[in-house]
Amino acid sequence: MTQRIGIDLGTTFSAVAYINKYGQPEMIRHENGNTAIPSVINFTENDILIGDAAKERQAFGDPDIASFFKRSMGEDEYVQFFHDHTYTPTDLSAILLKHLKSLAENQLQTTISEAVITVPAYFENKQREETIKAGKKAGLNVQTIINEPTAAALAYGINQSNEQHLIVYDLGGGTFDVTVVKVSAAAINVLATDGDHSLGGKDWDDCIVSYVAQRFEDIHGVNPLNSLETMNELHVEAERIKKMLSVRTKAPLTIVYENIRETFTITRELFEQLTSHLMERTWNLTRQTLWEAHLEWEDISDVLLVGGSTRMPMVHDYIDQAIGKPPLKGVHPDEAVALGAAIRANMVAEDETEQPTMQLGASKNISDVMSHSMGLITINEEQTSYINSILLYKNEPIPAERKRPYQIKTHPQRDNEIEVYVTQGESEDPFECTIIGKYRITNINHQPNHQAEVEITYAYDHNGVIQIKAKDLIDEHPLDVLRDDDIGNLDWLSEPPEEEVEEIMPVNVVIAIDLSGSMAGRPLKKSLDAANKFISEMDLGNSSIGLIGFANDVKTIIPLTDNPKKLSFVHSAFEETFHSKIIGRGNLAEPFTEANKILATCEGRKFLIVLTDGRWQDQQTAVHIANHQIDETIEVIAIGFGYADERFLAKIATTDEHALFTDETQLVSSFSKIAQEITHTSAKPIKKSSGLLRLFR
Repeated sequence: MTQRIGIDLGTTFSAVAYINKYGQPEMIRHENGNTAIPSVINFTENDILIGDAAKERQAFGDPDIASFFKRSMGEDEYVQFFHDHTYTPTDLSAILLKHLKSLAENQLQTTISEAVITVPAYFENKQREETIKAGKKAGLNVQTIINEPTAAALAYGINQSNEQHLIVYDLGGGTFDVTVVKVSAAAINVLATDGDHSLGGKDWDDCIVSYVAQRFEDIHGVNPLNSLETMNELHVEAERIKKMLSVRTKAPLTIVYENIRETFTITRELFEQLTSHLMERTWNLTRQTLWEAHLEWEDISDVLLVGGSTRMPMVHDYIDQAIGKPPLKGVHPDEAVALGAAIRANMVAEDETEQPTMQLGASKNISDVMSHSMGLITINEEQTSYINSILLYKNEPIPAERKRPYQIKTHPQRDNEIEVYVTQGESEDPFECTIIGKYRITNINHQPNHQAEVEITYAYDHNGVIQIKAKDLIDEHPLDVLRDDDIGNLDWLSEPPEEEVEEIMPVNVVIAIDLSGSMAGRPLKKSLDAANKFISEMDLGNSSIGLIGFANDVKTIIPLTDNPKKLSFVHSAFEETFHSKIIGRGNLAEPFTEANKILATCEGRKFLIVLTDGRWQDQQTAVHIANHQIDETIEVIAIGFGYADERFLAKIATTDEHALFTDETQLVSSFSKIAQEITHTSAKPIKKSSGLLRLFR
């Protein structure tokens, strides 16, 4: 089998690992025996030095040094010049990756072309794309990219059999990620992640540099940071002091500038005071991520530290205080990410060949999430301004996708196109989000007798990279999607929208399920299976679904939502309500009044699907409310099975076609057909924009 490697492409240090012949993950070591390789490149007249040799020259103030370029990955304006050549962060990463590949090939005595590369969990779309591009430029087929905290959790959890909630606290040299993971015997599931790709050990170094430079200027009247050579030396010294203070309580730092020599003593206490604001940023992100995972500190079994900067005692002290015990021991903070990447590489190999390659216990499923919501620029309901409309929510499992159907007017004498601006971010304000690109949907066929129908799919793939696809719903053929990264001047976002766009009508559905005593056991299970099938067949990019239960009383169990994560709790939520008997077990209540409260103010098409298996106690009142007291725009679909009254179903349904009597074995297929019918008949244009579409004339 082809040898595959896992690469931890770090901001300050990088590492490589592989699965050895015994099926165990093992680190690649370079010339001096170390596993960590400085992510530093030195460009000389005739050669390129990488790693320790480059870092050594950096310490002597060599100006032809590239470091910390990972922080600028994906930034078009970041370019460095060395000896008449220009280098982007992608170019520099490719040089480093090629070196890491060569180190692995030399040690393993084989050619390597397959790799998994790690990225900070908080990397956005372009940063992920550029990482994959750098791997390809280095001669690697990038099987997948994996979030650094997920890789570390995999390295730790591959042999764990007890269920536990784990925090992966990843503080490297240039980035910070925090991830909440559920580890069990069968799976490693990421629940939530957050981070800051501009926060890392370098910022702790910078605090020392700023303090020492200011003290030097206060004493001698000159600022040592005015000299590039002295500034480089100071940064190297600051990094050394930071590491010393992890094992000592104080350390001396000597600076020489303009023939002036000065030594300052940096104590651990002073260092922690200077950097307390940085620690607070990591704790705020940690608390936020715990909240997004719906957990408290007491739910956390352990904290896994990753990244060299976690060696600072202040990190250990906080974790000890937060969960009442120190972080996990025995996990190497510099090696866990690379080891996890190697394990992931061989898991991909096992999937491809269906042959086990590792001796690490049972294979585990891995579920990751994306740290940024994906949306598109839309027009608000009042047609007065542009907003960011979220399609895929932060911390949803990936891969994930949403589909949006549109109807547009076409013309035989022009190129019919749709334009959408895709975003990443949590704010409704587009200016507070990252605009990933402008996507043009082209080659839409002219429909002479009616409007063209187009379905656009917005997706995160398994790498967390955005994928946009489109198809013609009438001709069922794929459409060309062209991405333009140069989005141009966005001043128009501050202006009122100039045109309205026609979109397929949104759909709102409330499913009301009978929870009387006769539903116990198989009937309830089949009913919930049917509801889940219905939800899976609906386009949640254009639909909202709510669920209520009724017996002697009525309860809204899942409010109207388009969030699939909330709708994934249908089984547990209904079963909990049923077994708690909170709404009784009889047939006194009707669901129409509650559904009317939920649906009456919604825009678009509105449906109430009533599912029952028995005879209601007060059918006359229920029929009266269904026919006279609920919003006339709500369409009632009545489905009965078991001992349900067919004539009663016809009376509460909006039309005879909306009344259906079946048996429990056909419930799933019945709900599936209803979902398809609702989706098809809702393809009607309305004067409202849920997606920014510009028709080119």
